[in-house]
Amino acid sequence: MLRTRKKRRVLPIILILLAVVIVLFLAGIWFLSYSEKPLKKEEATALSRIEGNVDLKKQDQFYLYNGTKETYYVLTGENKAGKKIIVWVPKKKSGEILVKYASDGISEKKAREIVKAKKNPAKILKVTLGMEEGIPLWEVSYLDKDDRLGYYDMSFSEGKWLRQIENL
Repeated sequence: MLRTRKKRRVLPIILILLAVVIVLFLAGIWFLSYSEKPLKKEEATALSRIEGNVDLKKQDQFYLYNGTKETYYVLTGENKAGKKIIVWVPKKKSGEILVKYASDGISEKKAREIVKAKKNPAKILKVTLGMEEGIPLWEVSYLDKDDRLGYYDMSFSEGKWLRQIENL
């Protein structure tokens, strides 16, 4: 008799906890999808801007770069010939779209290696393609050993230093 009462008390508690876990899980999924909407909208804008003008058959990645003077959308992928290309699309419609072969510059991996060698960061946060004053670049954001934020910009073509911001 005592066991039956305990089972009756435990079952509703388990069901309530299960319901709370399910609701939290669904809320997390909704939050993630909702927070990605603006980025997906920017990506769709970039794709519509290059449609018919750029030979991008298969898209791999999308970067959003907020530069000092201008914002750029950067798409990576393959053209019809199967060659890897990178497309820089200025947010301003009056800006000129730039297309380069990925082989014309350094890779994301190489950009990471350069920053690791020169800055010895505790953690690399993000590596982004962008453009400043007509120069395609890689921007690497990182945390140093004192947990201070830093940015290291290097040219896409050769990996040469362009600008750095430290101790943020």
